[in-house]
This record gives sequence, structure tokens and C-alpha cells, in this order.
Amino acid sequence: MKIKVVITVVAIVAMLVVGAYLYTIFTAPQPIPGEIRLSKLTISPGQVTEGESVTISVNATNVGQTKVTGTITLRINGTVVTSQEITLAGGESKTVTFPVTRTAGKYSVDVGGLTGMFTVLQPPPKITLTIITRHDTTIWTLYEPVFLASQIAKTDGVTDITWISPTEAGLWIQVMKQGGVDVAWGGGPTLFDTLVENGLLEPLEDDSYAMQMANQINDTLAGGAMKRFNEKGKTLWVAAAISSFGFTVNHAFLNKSKLPVPHRWEDLANETYGKLLPLPTISMGNAPGTTSNTRIYEIILQAFGWEEGWSILTRMAGNAGIYGGSVETQSAVEIGEVGVGMSIDFYGFTTILKNKDCEYIMPEGETIINGDPIALVKGTQHKKAAQDFIGWVLSLEGQAIWLNPNINRMPVRGDVFKTAVGQQRPDLYYLYNKTIQNIGIPFSDAVAISYEQSLLYYFEAVFRDEHESLVDAWTALIKARTDGKLTPEKFKALVAKLGAPVTWTQDGIKYTFNMTYAQSINERIYKDSLFRSQMQSIWRSAAEAKYKAVLSEVKALY
Repeated sequence: MKIKVVITVVAIVAMLVVGAYLYTIFTAPQPIPGEIRLSKLTISPGQVTEGESVTISVNATNVGQTKVTGTITLRINGTVVTSQEITLAGGESKTVTFPVTRTAGKYSVDVGGLTGMFTVLQPPPKITLTIITRHDTTIWTLYEPVFLASQIAKTDGVTDITWISPTEAGLWIQVMKQGGVDVAWGGGPTLFDTLVENGLLEPLEDDSYAMQMANQINDTLAGGAMKRFNEKGKTLWVAAAISSFGFTVNHAFLNKSKLPVPHRWEDLANETYGKLLPLPTISMGNAPGTTSNTRIYEIILQAFGWEEGWSILTRMAGNAGIYGGSVETQSAVEIGEVGVGMSIDFYGFTTILKNKDCEYIMPEGETIINGDPIALVKGTQHKKAAQDFIGWVLSLEGQAIWLNPNINRMPVRGDVFKTAVGQQRPDLYYLYNKTIQNIGIPFSDAVAISYEQSLLYYFEAVFRDEHESLVDAWTALIKARTDGKLTPEKFKALVAKLGAPVTWTQDGIKYTFNMTYAQSINERIYKDSLFRSQMQSIWRSAAEAKYKAVLSEVKALY
């Protein structure tokens, strides 16, 4: 009897368990089956050039609660191209990506019913831009890779840049007349005005990227021209950077030599800076080899007038070593070989970063602000690409490269200092503001260009080639004054004689190197190398005779 009761109870319990199980299966809520849904079809970029990849992506989401595996299929122009199998847990999302490349054409895209388009363009012909420049290789090597990696260069098909760097304006004109040059960049307004006079620059087109960027630049800045226009008001050149001119001083050298810190050009012509002669205390660049130093000499001539300007330059040269170019001139003061060196501003700024003893000084009220031009060369075979390069240099991206610690140039656009790169150079921003607030001298580019070629070769003949004779005479003058052999009046008279532009007789006619004469032979001395050589020979002889005459007068006092 007890056995039957137990069996019955067990049976009842089993029936209850089975019933509960069956109830759970047939009446409890079931998980939602896995299902893949697609959204957010992205095609990037929507337009490429042959050889470039397009990335097609779509968002796949399992809207169910159970794991699911499915296949995502890409169709291009209705044809299955590729598929990807994915497995998603309940509620999981993944981005499915298809990189594709195609030949030129337009293509429709379909991924699971989501549709879009992309276009592949024919690659432009590969272009090598040729740029003629006075910029040094540091600027080339920093600008070139950034530009070639830009979308502008890729769109235009620019794959390389050829740099040409003639040292003299005459060579620029010869090279440009031969053709094949696209862009002229750097060298100062006088050089570029010479190119304008020779018809070698072409106006920027109104609808070009270059003109779009040029319109964001003021026509003048701190009294200096930032653009030059033709008779129709079209832009022939536009400044890509600005520059001031002054000198770098090496305080360690000056302190050791017990020399004062100069603040004006005429300070450097003082006999005080000749106390170490025959060792120089100043570095000056030979005019034909340095555009920036030539600009300084032109500033001095216009600030003081022709006669007094050459007198100041003569005494400065007597206190100086004459170096081949601006790099060597700057290096001399940077390494402490001399105490003062003629400087364009960015050379001075770079030296400050390298040598804490150095300082760049703008002569008080005796300098100018230059816009350093960039221009389209007449006859370029790559007009659009050339103008796009110009526009890129004028853009914030291009302007920011000037701020590189290896360049340290003043951009023409002050708004570059608001960029992330610009905010890293508060030192240059301070100097930029100081530069544009400078009150300089009235300066005429037209006057400078009217005698520049004569100035170049006269400077070389009388200061570099006859430097030893000049130093001998100037050293003797300083010593005689120190020894009390000269009254102030006599010293002043001999200084005037030493610094006066040379005079000579040719074919029975007496000539003086005054401004009128310099202007009258300017074009010929530029174009006629034989005439140039003859004139330099005459000037050397006249300078040597003048220096020796002063030296003889001084020696006669002992």
C-alpha cells in the first residue's frame, strides 16, 4: 500500500515538472532572432583620380537578440564586386569597409539596397614646375615636400619642382627669356621691377586661386608696397613675405672689444669701429653677391643722400671685412668673427636662436619694410599650376612654413599667427608687430632700380677689390687722429676726401661717379659685360689713387 502511494506521488511530481517545462516552452517570451540591417552608406572621397582608392563603408547592426552570420555584398554598376561575411552578437554593430580602385568613369554603388555614386577622373599630365628664386636651399627643401603632398598639387598633377637660382639680375633675365620658367619667387621688389620693365611677368588671372589669395593681402604694409600693378590695374607681383633691414650685433664680441652697441647706420661709419684694424669689426656683403645687403646700401644712399651716403659706406667698408654673400656675412657675426653684420631680418632672427649673445637691430628711423615678391612668369606652359602654387604660398598653409625655426621669415599675412602653428611662435609675432609698426625712410624703388646695376659693380670695384688700400688709408686716418696729429677740421676734410665718389678722366673728359652718371650707364653696364669690365678697371684705379693720396697726406704728418 505504501509503495503505491510513493509511486503515485513521484508520478504526480514528474507530471508537474514536465508540465512546467512545457508551459515555459510554449508560453514564455522567446528571444528575437538575429537580423542584420544596413545603414549609413559612406563613399569617401566621392571623386578621385585614377590610381587613388575610394573607401566604401556601411554600418551593419544585428537588430535581434541572437547571434547571426550574414554576407554583405558590394555591387558596382550592378555587378557583384566583392562580399564580406560577418557575425554579430545580439545588438552588436560593425562598420564594413570595401576599398576599391577603378579606371576613369562614373560608378554606381549598391550595398544591400543602399546606393550612392563616385567618380574617377583621368590623371592630369605630370607637371614639373620650374621656379626661379633668390631664396636659399633651406626654403626650397621645406616648401617643396609640403606643396607636392597638397591636394592642389595632386589635382594639378605637379609631381616635381625644379629650382633655378641665378645670383645676378642679368642672369635672371637671360634664363627667363629662354623660356621654361613658371614662377619667380624671392629677391626683392627692385629685382622684380626689373623683370616688369623687361616684360617678363604676366598678370595673375582674376579667377585664379593666386588672385583669390592675393586679394587677402593689403596693397601696402608699413609704408612698403606689397603688390605691383600694370597699367590696367592687374597684379604683376604680390609679396609672399616681408622683410626689414638692419644689422645683427654680437654682444660678446662688442663687450670683449669694448665697443658700443650701434643703433644707426652712421654709427658703423665711426672710427670707433676701426679700433681693431686691420682686423674688421663689421661684416658687409659684396653687392653683386647679396640682394639683401645691396638693399641696405640703397637705403643708406636714399636716407643720407648720394654724397654722404657713399661717405658712410666707405667708412663702414673700412671698418669691415667684405664677404662674398649674405650667408657668409651673417655667419661672421654669428660665430663672433666680427661684432656687427649687415642683416636682413630673418637672418638676424635665426642667428638669435643659434647664439644668445646676438641681437637683431633695425636702425632707428633709417630702414624700410620690403615686400618680397612672387609672380607668374610670362610664357609659362603651366599657367594654372603655376598660379595655384602662388596661391598656395599665399595661403595660411604656405605662410605657416615661414615660421619654421630654420627659416624665421616674416609672413605677409599676420593672421597666420592665429593658427596652431603661429601660436607656437610668440617670439616672431612680437617681432612681426614691431616690424609693421616701424617708421622708416621715404624710399623709392624706381630710384633704386635706376642706378642699381652701377651700384653693384662700383661697390665691388672700390670696396672689395681695393679693400686693402682702403683699410690702409682709413687705419692711418684713425691713428693720426688718436695721436693728435689731426685737428677735427682736417680729420673731417680727409674723411670727406676718402669717402667721395671717385673721379677720373677718360678721352679728355673728367667724370665723377655721381647719381646722374650712375643712372646714365645703368642699363649698359647691365647688358654689356665688356663695358662693365672696363668701368670696373677704371674705378679700381681711381679708388686706389684716392686711397693712396689720403694715406700720403696722413703719413706726411709724422
